[in-house]
Amino acid sequence: MPFLRKQRINNTFRSVTATSTGLSVISLCFLFSSPVQASAFVNFQSIDTSLYFQLGNKVAPEKTLSPIIEAFGDYKIGDMYVYSIWQNSLQNDYKGDKSTYYYKFVPRLSASKMTGYDFSYGPLKDVLFAQWIAKTKNVKYDYFPGISFDWQVDGFSWLRTIFYFENNAKGNWNDQRIHIDYGIPFSNRLGDFRIAGTFDYTLGRRDNPEMFDFKPELHYDLGKKLGYQPGHLWTGIVINPVKNKYKIKDTSYFRTNQFSYGIFIRYSFF
Repeated sequence: MPFLRKQRINNTFRSVTATSTGLSVISLCFLFSSPVQASAFVNFQSIDTSLYFQLGNKVAPEKTLSPIIEAFGDYKIGDMYVYSIWQNSLQNDYKGDKSTYYYKFVPRLSASKMTGYDFSYGPLKDVLFAQWIAKTKNVKYDYFPGISFDWQVDGFSWLRTIFYFENNAKGNWNDQRIHIDYGIPFSNRLGDFRIAGTFDYTLGRRDNPEMFDFKPELHYDLGKKLGYQPGHLWTGIVINPVKNKYKIKDTSYFRTNQFSYGIFIRYSFF
């Protein structure tokens, strides 16, 4: 979920503008440029679409329905992850705006790919320079530069840790963030599963409260179970415990600690 600031609460839910849509389309077109034009540059690309139904949210509406688009590309010099969500309130009595959007780009430059030197050592796979560029409706861009470490650990499809310096929408370098994302596949008699998710922890520098945001998801390969090609149609559940959501301090008068939960359907095109 987007990391909004306190001043975003009142204007969080408004309709998606043509400007944001255009930026997202342009970014995805760049990410999925023709392999014929960039065959020596592109190693792998993927795109996923999901629909999430979520309950138990704080600060935002308690019930939401959110279409999500995610994309990932592996390139000659690094990789890039794109995430875009359009969050919609399902509460007729909600006093605020009914919808908002958020998107982010996370391009990373690989030290190994750029230099030709093997930076792997033990479980360490690579060292990368990462950037987190994010935009929320009616809020200026966030920009977080950082250092990323990719790991090669038995049982994990991927495991990444990134340390970011936060330059938030106010234009202040006033906090730091540790981000972890991972994927763990497994199978049993019921079918194929994977646990995937993210963990974000901000250190609480300056006048910011400490925040953690943990979002594990259980994915089930429904397509394979129905007799179709595996690895495309997924369904599952998600939980999202958060402390000081959107870096707003939890108080008895304004609750920002949450334990939300939901279900989703997901389709992977590649």
